Amino acid sequence: ALAAVQGDLSAVHEMRSHFDRRRLTMWDKLDGIVGVECLKPQGAFYAFPSFEGVLGRTIGGTEVTTTLQLADVALQQANVAFVPGEAFGSPGYGRFSYALGDDDLAEGLDRIVSLING
Repeated sequence: ALAAVQGDLSAVHEMRSHFDRRRLTMWDKLDGIVGVECLKPQGAFYAFPSFEGVLGRTIGGTEVTTTLQLADVALQQANVAFVPGEAFGSPGYGRFSYALGDDDLAEGLDRIVSLING
């Protein structure tokens, strides 16, 4: 434990910088979807946007009325997984992790944007 606190922390600072960049990328992409509201994540490695403004739309050929349905459509048609808000007692929301590489994050977000925007 002593070595962890007294050792070189440059890797920690680098990792923090990467997570901050991913946090801002995720927030920007999700909040930019018409009908989606995403608060800027402050301390975790995930975003929890509201999809209430897109529920009731036809997305990927399916009328989506819950984030459970949206998560299923996203997985089946865009190959993107997220946890529907129902799992947290918050229907209408979704939990998206940004604890992955930049390229995979960008690709997944682009797939979600394309799916929802049609």
